[in-house]
Amino acid sequence: MVKALSTAVFIGLIFHLPIIKVDSPFFYSKAGFVVEYLSLTIITAIAICAYPVLKKEKLFLFGMMLLGLEKAYGMLHEIIALKKTLESIPVPVAIFLDDGCALIGVGCLALGVKQTIDHYESSQSTDELTGVYNRKALRKIPLKQFDLVFFDIDNFKQLNDEHGHNFGDSILKLFSQGLKQYTQQDEIIIRFGGDEFIVILQSHRAKSFLVDIEATISALNISYSYGIAENFNRRNLREAINRSDKALYRMKHLKHQQKYSSVLNPN
Repeated sequence: MVKALSTAVFIGLIFHLPIIKVDSPFFYSKAGFVVEYLSLTIITAIAICAYPVLKKEKLFLFGMMLLGLEKAYGMLHEIIALKKTLESIPVPVAIFLDDGCALIGVGCLALGVKQTIDHYESSQSTDELTGVYNRKALRKIPLKQFDLVFFDIDNFKQLNDEHGHNFGDSILKLFSQGLKQYTQQDEIIIRFGGDEFIVILQSHRAKSFLVDIEATISALNISYSYGIAENFNRRNLREAINRSDKALYRMKHLKHQQKYSSVLNPN
């Protein structure tokens, strides 16, 4: 990035040298032309440097283009020989080039930067493997009142050991997508860590959600345990997590006892 910026500025300064030697009568204001030219050079340099990062932010690039256009128009306005040509431009177009470009350009830049920040914040709170949120999303739960369901995939370590991490990763992806099918607006899925997931649901939705996902997750042949904390809010989020976590491990312990009992008493 530093190299690109240095190159752009250097090329701009190289082209600036002939301008210094041009006689002042060629310009209405030679100083004004130089200021507009140097401004255009800086805008171009910033655009070149920002492009690799912001190439998907069309508003930002459009804003930079409009600012560059405004500076280029300002340069042409300082050249005496172009007076008649510029005067022939329709008034609305001239007003747009003189003032509108800058105003719209700054607005587009502001929106583009905001979109970039939003995308960055979203990427920082997204789990790379599953595509659902990571635990950072717990700081910005969209619902004021919510049900919290804490999930844990049964025997996940054993699956990893027997079939490898790629198989384990595929289980995590399938499980998270199975949950995602039944979430509604403002409801979020969070990979809390390893094979643990938290689902934030609208109040009094937990039980119906569990019914909805049962057939889908069972069809994927994934066994899971869960715990519920109903009708909590952001202020007591930690209590909701602790309560659902305890309920989860009670279910896991019960399953373990049932499995152990079936081994001892097969009939």
